Amino acid sequence: MNTQTLLVIVQLIGTLAVFIGIIIAIVQVNQLKKQRKEIATIEFLKSWQTPEFTKALNEIQFMPDHVAPQELRSSKNEMDSYAYLVHSFFESTGLMVKRGIISFEVVNDLIGGVIQVTWMKLDIWIQEWRDERNPSAGEWFEWLKTEIEKRHKLPERI
Repeated sequence: MNTQTLLVIVQLIGTLAVFIGIIIAIVQVNQLKKQRKEIATIEFLKSWQTPEFTKALNEIQFMPDHVAPQELRSSKNEMDSYAYLVHSFFESTGLMVKRGIISFEVVNDLIGGVIQVTWMKLDIWIQEWRDERNPSAGEWFEWLKTEIEKRHKLPERI
């Protein structure tokens, strides 16, 4: 074997090694993304299971649909805080889903119905907040609710 043939073989082996390295790097990056998404989902579940959030969500769930903000506030002193906590949670959930941080399917399977029902409770409260304080309030919560409805709308309630 002459030197030139040996040089070509070494170059081919080097190119093959670089190519294999790139493939391994791509696989590792994909695994890392998947792992981050799984960790974010676990953290999402943990945050949903706090006593504060559970109490707030429970209180909101027992309110009538499309409750007037004055009625919500007059029912209990804490209701405005509960509404804000629940709204903020679903707002950040919507943003995380939109950005692909957590899976839409996981959110929809776990709490899709809860999101739809909660929106029906807080829609007027959120609209008042938009009108008085922040025009973009609730936009990710509403987006998430709309995406969930595209796949599974709750039956009409009397």
